[in-house]
Amino acid sequence: MRNFILKRLPTLKKWMENERFESVVSRVLAFFMRLSYATTRWTIIGDDIPCKYHESEEPFLVSLWHDRLMLAPCVWHWKHPLHVLASNHKDGRLIAKVVSHFGMLAVYGSTGKGVAAARDLIKLVKNGKYIAIIPDGPRGPRHRLAPGTVVISRLTKTDILPFSFCVKRYYRLNSWDKFIFAWPFNRGVMVWGKPIKWSDLKNMTQEEACAYVESKINECSQKAYQVLIG
Repeated sequence: MRNFILKRLPTLKKWMENERFESVVSRVLAFFMRLSYATTRWTIIGDDIPCKYHESEEPFLVSLWHDRLMLAPCVWHWKHPLHVLASNHKDGRLIAKVVSHFGMLAVYGSTGKGVAAARDLIKLVKNGKYIAIIPDGPRGPRHRLAPGTVVISRLTKTDILPFSFCVKRYYRLNSWDKFIFAWPFNRGVMVWGKPIKWSDLKNMTQEEACAYVESKINECSQKAYQVLIG
């Protein structure tokens, strides 16, 4: 099955222009994500952090890198739906369709110049909704934070929760983000980082705040890897 999927990845990308085929692929990917998540032996660190926000019905922004998207929807087990920022690019449309199978809703735009999307996200957060932002999407640079996450956090007075995961067996796609494709029957670690307080970010310059959030997301990845190999 592994070789079958890998050999057909380039062909699949060409076919993604077809909307019906895109819908079928989204269902297949959602199934595979659930299979990979369900058959992996997980160590989950920091799950109590988002739980406390949900218990107090306090919204937050989830931030993770584009290459760690595959299994992220599977970890959302709370009753409140998650709104996911997705680009208008074909990759973003596919992501939106995939996460819809997990009860998540898409907001189209970007964290760079997506003014309309930023306004929509600000309204959602002010109405108590939970938001996931992939701050290096839709086309990179890889692991570099676009300013939108920090701007939205400051304007809405909402904390950011960094998130990441690592798995033992995976395939890295030959793409700009080096996307991690996790195999089923695996071992993995998921990490929720300590909240990044909006009140701390407001005293930083935009460059300092972006660098700080970047470092906290990277810390989650590093901790997940250390626990995995430890």
